[in-house]
Amino acid sequence: MSTRFLHLTGLLIALTCLPSAAHSYEGPLFDAHLHYNPAHTDAVAPEAVGSALAGAGISRAVILARDDALIEAAMHTAPGVIVPFLDVYRPPAGKDTWMHDPDLPERMRARLDAGLETGDWRGIGELHLFADDRHSPVFEALVVMARERGLPVMIHGDPAVIDRAYEIEPEALILWAHAGTFPYPPLIRDYLDRYPNLYADLSMRSERLIGDGFMPLEWQDLLVEHADRFMVGADTFSSTRWREIEQHAAEIRQWLGQLPPDVAERIAFGNAERLFGEGG
Repeated sequence: MSTRFLHLTGLLIALTCLPSAAHSYEGPLFDAHLHYNPAHTDAVAPEAVGSALAGAGISRAVILARDDALIEAAMHTAPGVIVPFLDVYRPPAGKDTWMHDPDLPERMRARLDAGLETGDWRGIGELHLFADDRHSPVFEALVVMARERGLPVMIHGDPAVIDRAYEIEPEALILWAHAGTFPYPPLIRDYLDRYPNLYADLSMRSERLIGDGFMPLEWQDLLVEHADRFMVGADTFSSTRWREIEQHAAEIRQWLGQLPPDVAERIAFGNAERLFGEGG
């Protein structure tokens, strides 16, 4: 039997073992990273948020909101669906300056104390913060406040920021947006191993996960090894993203279909449901 024949046979066997690029995960999604702010109402009115999510197959969602009345209106029309996170920014430009605003922690404390008509805030974020500002007293105050109240904090930041958060509060529950600003599997694995209360959402990472039709093996290995630490997200940071939410959900389903079914189910829905509880 020729060496060429053996090589071709092995290649065919390997290819048949790969997941089909056409297969998609068909179960429910619990989106852990959506924004809904006044600028997005031209794409989706508050009373239509629930139907927009349902149309994308999203059964529940963490929604980051800076307008209390707006998120209340959306929650009234989609009971049990929305997990509201308190967005600390007032104007959108606040994401570049919030860490230097000494009055911000007290404002956030007052909003957390007031709560919502439909329930309590369930988390804080998304906090955009990078290494040079990681020692901000404002950041420290928010991490302490969240830990005191048992709330997760969503951080869009460098690895050094994650290290700083756990220096401040070793038991903090952190959701690392986009699996970090340097989304390389060896680095992410190191941080998940280092911090047991660190979770990551994979919003804005579909291109890396299935850009050429198949998930890279280093990503497959990471997601299987840490199947209980990842969540999905469409990250509707703009009106365009809201209009395209079904497309983004379909991309997520495509790469979830590359994983073992039990792993896909945990990342798609189970991990977020475990963290936030069942919908009311």
